[in-house]
Amino acid sequence: MPRYRSLIIIALLLAAAAGLSAWSITDTYFGNKFSALDARDFSMGGTGAFDDMRPFGIAVNPANLTLMHRKIGLAGSLFLDRNEDNRMLPLYNSFDNYIDDAVYASNINIYDDYAAAGFGSYQLGKFRLGLGAYYQPVLSFDGNYGEQIRNNRNTDYDGYPEKVADNAIANEGLLQQASGVASLGFQAGDYFDVNLGLDFGMLFGKLESSKTIRWSQWAIDQVGDGVLPNYTQSQDIDLEGSRLKAGASIRIDDHFGIAGTFTNKATLDRTGEATILQDAWLNHAAIDTTATVSEDYILPLEIRLGLNYQPRNIMRTWFNIEGEYVKYSDVDEKYADVFNIYAGVEHHVKNRLPLRLGFQAVSTYLRVVEDDGAVIAKKIITPTITAGSSIHLTNNLFLDLGFGYSWREYEALDLFGDAYYNDKLYTGDSTYALWPNSHINLTNRGWENPDKVRESNVSLSTSLSFTW
Repeated sequence: MPRYRSLIIIALLLAAAAGLSAWSITDTYFGNKFSALDARDFSMGGTGAFDDMRPFGIAVNPANLTLMHRKIGLAGSLFLDRNEDNRMLPLYNSFDNYIDDAVYASNINIYDDYAAAGFGSYQLGKFRLGLGAYYQPVLSFDGNYGEQIRNNRNTDYDGYPEKVADNAIANEGLLQQASGVASLGFQAGDYFDVNLGLDFGMLFGKLESSKTIRWSQWAIDQVGDGVLPNYTQSQDIDLEGSRLKAGASIRIDDHFGIAGTFTNKATLDRTGEATILQDAWLNHAAIDTTATVSEDYILPLEIRLGLNYQPRNIMRTWFNIEGEYVKYSDVDEKYADVFNIYAGVEHHVKNRLPLRLGFQAVSTYLRVVEDDGAVIAKKIITPTITAGSSIHLTNNLFLDLGFGYSWREYEALDLFGDAYYNDKLYTGDSTYALWPNSHINLTNRGWENPDKVRESNVSLSTSLSFTW
């Protein structure tokens, strides 16, 4: 029976290993999507469907290439993100009255990513032809998490509960995109032109993840001759595929512009290996199992529509508002389709210094694989406020800066189940060796008692752009 129980545990753990990763450790399957890599677009709430200012506009909408009416454009961008993850449990007094949420693990990490874009276009009468290319990360699977497991000894006499184990998650990876862009523009009047564009992108990425439990030396000494099994779960995954995006941008007059993009559903190959290692323990052999991963990874269809308004004003002003439809039901029928909102404004003080503000509300999903293999989808909304400005270095060279703050709160399962730290399983004794209170029952918490997770991200985007 112990042998079959081990095989069941292995199968369940491999099912749960469907995708560890992200700035946010909770975004294990979908990762974290970059809304805008250009600092100007980012500081205006992630808008950019109608962008006649910066070369990175071709990454949002390929039709922006000829909308810019520039012969050459080059840009490079740096994106920094500081993620803070606080995980909490409800705290009750001796009368079972709720007091507050107690933080049991807090992690702060900083990540950096880079992007580049360039294009060239040529005017032929009323027509303009353009070609461009860009590289950018699409999804980030970077994520780091650590927590200490301590026993329930009291803190009398300035003592501190002993450390039982160290838990850690370390993930690294990006889904990257290298795209070629073509655009055709037709200028029907001084302030009226129609632009069409096509973007073909190659998607590729490599994801490495690790989840470990390491018993402390104190715990090992306490059990004496018993064996406390260390645990390692890891993945080495490759992603590969392609995607098409079509776009249009129309300048109606010198005040209004409308734009839209259609990005097709993309099916990527997700291949690699998932490994579980566990030391031998009482009546159980060591586990050293590697499973092959070969499955489809779906990027859902996306449709974005945007409006640009430039009012008559002695100061130059831009208003952008955009809506995005993401068909998550392409991934699985368990997911409902979502609508995202992006809005931003840029106002020039004395036509010299641009001040930018923006807001976005983006919906994503937490994908949870239960012990029986069932998938639970929990929708999470992340609001973000942004701001920024730019420095006009020369007539054709701009340095843009963007800042963003996002936050969200949701419920999630414990990343490391408490049952693993029941030392009676490993020693065969009837009493705990590591836990002073022998009346506690170490069991894994389910949705009846989940973690409350509060996250925040502070982001910095900076871009250097040249147009001529």
